[in-house]
Amino acid sequence: MITAQLDETPGTTTISRSSSTDFVARAKTLRALIESEAAKAENSNTLSLKVVEAMREQELFWLLVPKSLGGTEGSVITFIKMLEEIARSDGSSGWSLMANSAATVVASHFCSDAHVARMFGGKRMPIMAATYMPTGKAVLNRDTYRGGGRYSFGSGIAHADWVAGALVVHENGSPQKQADGKPRVVGAFLSKEQIRLHGNWDVVGLQSTGSFDYEIPEQDIPVDWTFNQYWTEPRRGSNVAGMGALATVYSGHTGVILGMANRALEEVARIATQRKRLGSTETIASTQIFRIEFAKHEALYRAARALVLQVFADAEATANTGKAISNMQLQRIRQTCTWAHQAARDVVRFSYDAVSASLRKPSVLGKYLVDVSVGAQHIVVDPMTLVDAAPLLIESWADAGASA
Repeated sequence: MITAQLDETPGTTTISRSSSTDFVARAKTLRALIESEAAKAENSNTLSLKVVEAMREQELFWLLVPKSLGGTEGSVITFIKMLEEIARSDGSSGWSLMANSAATVVASHFCSDAHVARMFGGKRMPIMAATYMPTGKAVLNRDTYRGGGRYSFGSGIAHADWVAGALVVHENGSPQKQADGKPRVVGAFLSKEQIRLHGNWDVVGLQSTGSFDYEIPEQDIPVDWTFNQYWTEPRRGSNVAGMGALATVYSGHTGVILGMANRALEEVARIATQRKRLGSTETIASTQIFRIEFAKHEALYRAARALVLQVFADAEATANTGKAISNMQLQRIRQTCTWAHQAARDVVRFSYDAVSASLRKPSVLGKYLVDVSVGAQHIVVDPMTLVDAAPLLIESWADAGASA
């Protein structure tokens, strides 16, 4: 397991890690455990602690964390594939890992040296949780903020060590404005003991993500515990830092949704080769209509996955040169993430409908149907992402036509 011991210089560490770097293979070793734990009623509200500890042991939470802090500083492509594998075993497990990993990326890249030393300097590597809507409020008094707030959708918060909330900075009773006209917003990672957890997660899909509401009771927060919530000031470099925190969030959501589509195809193919329709002598898999629809939706999954890997690999290649990704690359990421969610939802719905196998519990296809439907409602894949991306996409095609 990764361990990180602090040197006397804040923000630096001595690192010891296992030699294996195949995180997809590590994720595959957890299949049986994740599936068995997800089936237990006692784990219906949040992720099983047995699964959390197994993910800790395999170091999955810190794939994208800088090496200087004890992480692997791995590829975003590996991150997508790892999440796809975990979500193939259980959608909620993939979602929780994604959310915790994204929050840990923010903590490790954007927090001050002193606070990073505080968070990453314990006996074991930390797990973070966060939401990004600025529903908190703070007032600056010299080197301390006084503030707090209530937040929703704290996925993976039950097993997190540190929790972040975003606070709008107020001055003289009104939000303080930045030079660009936006309100000034700071994020703050607080220890789990400093927040109040509300047990109100009762939903139709992705139930085991434990995405509880939580509260930061009004308190004093040192300035060096905070960071720019717009993520414009990375303090540590890596390929992920060059892509930006938002691109990392998109990559995580996309990996999870692809994992759901992958598992749905496996399930429908298995069931269709065994089941017969009423009055039929042949299996469902032998019928022409199933073969046509399966071939179409299998191609849809493969096309979506190929585009995802291509778009994120292109952005990561740019980041690896030390440059920030372009606005076009970011819009491509947003377009691809939204389209992949729509494609995955279509694949899972086809799989559920094709074999009429999912009315009784337990049902893998029934569970994935509601999970993918909930996942595809997330704000990062709102259709407005396509509206925002379209002008640049149209312009690029028009320019290509004009120069042909």
